[in-house]
Amino acid sequence: MKIAKSFLVALLFTGTLGAVNTAMGAGGIPPRVRFTGALVPIKDQSRKGLLEDFNVIIGKKRRTFLLDKMEIVGGVGLNRATLQRLFPPLLRFVGPEDIITRLNSQEIAGRSLVIEGLLYTESRMLFLIGVNDSKEAADATPSAVGRRSD
Repeated sequence: MKIAKSFLVALLFTGTLGAVNTAMGAGGIPPRVRFTGALVPIKDQSRKGLLEDFNVIIGKKRRTFLLDKMEIVGGVGLNRATLQRLFPPLLRFVGPEDIITRLNSQEIAGRSLVIEGLLYTESRMLFLIGVNDSKEAADATPSAVGRRSD
């Protein structure tokens, strides 16, 4: 009986670890990325991003994110290789409700943004850490919503 319990605990533990590794990707720890670009309605194709155009899902809304710049915070990994793992370019933004609400607001549409988060490439998910207007980010003045901690 004791062996059966130990086997069951080991089986549950390794199954849980497998699910966590799958969510995080092969490397275990998701890279922290900073995307610079603009969110536009899905049908607005008046301009293209300098790097990629991503279809993103924010809450229940679908938008296009015109990616102009991407950097991996801390310089770990290759930017282009990370983007190539996101083909086809579909990404779900998840995170704190105040950041999601801000990204879904009409006032932010078409404005240049800096979006920072943890990128889970296998599950195509960006866990949002912060959102700033690109002007605020250049001035190093974090917004009240989505304040960055670096």
